Amino acid sequence: MPTALITALSLLAQPQPPPDPAQFPLVAHRSMEIDDLDREIQRLHDTVLLKRGQLGSTQRLARRGLVSRSDLERGLAALHHEEAREAEARAYRALKEYERDVLGRVVPLDESKAYDLLLDWLKTQEAIARLEVDDRGVTLKQVRSQYRRLAVSRQQLDDAELAYNSALAKAALNQSRQTRVRMELAARKGEKPSDPAEYERLKAEHLKARVRYFEIVAEGARNRLTIALERSRRGLIPIPEVAIFQKAADDAEAALAAERKKLENPGAS
Repeated sequence: MPTALITALSLLAQPQPPPDPAQFPLVAHRSMEIDDLDREIQRLHDTVLLKRGQLGSTQRLARRGLVSRSDLERGLAALHHEEAREAEARAYRALKEYERDVLGRVVPLDESKAYDLLLDWLKTQEAIARLEVDDRGVTLKQVRSQYRRLAVSRQQLDDAELAYNSALAKAALNQSRQTRVRMELAARKGEKPSDPAEYERLKAEHLKARVRYFEIVAEGARNRLTIALERSRRGLIPIPEVAIFQKAADDAEAALAAERKKLENPGAS
């Protein structure tokens, strides 16, 4: 979705024709989306208030020694997660509202504002992604400890490792998207002249972020292949199914190699 939004904002930056009644369906659709977002934001806000109340009760019990530290940490993590989701929904609503108003010719396009709104939304997604990385990391640490004590199965450990890898990939993808938006913004300064050096710096940063994302994806694909080979050896999955995981790993490695070439020769991309 961020890629589509970036393209849409770029198109909106072009000279606009007079108001066209044919735009009404798009404007109406944005309004419907905003109405849905308003209801979701209210639900999320109510959940945040509930989690705050629950955390307050847990903190009072903790001071009396009636709940464990882990219970307190879980309550705090749950609150932070809901707060981040509410912030993300509000940022997305602001972007959609501005998009609707520009499409409906209610306001003229302010390119800087449009990019700022898009970046604000991506930053709130980053906050959610980081919380997920932390949460999956804690879970993986616990599962590894349990596995060493033979308290969980190998499959449970594999699942925890793959979940952590997916969280890392999501965070890396967000960084790649943010650097792309900043790069596009550097190339579009309105009446101000663009700074070629700054653009090239941001382009290199964007390419590095993409390489990091594809490295994580490739690592996950290799891990899935290893798991598939082991499960096939134990007779848990048919041998022909391993080829699916092999192809996924090969495709991920090829995509990573292509991104590394772009980084080595940024002028060609």
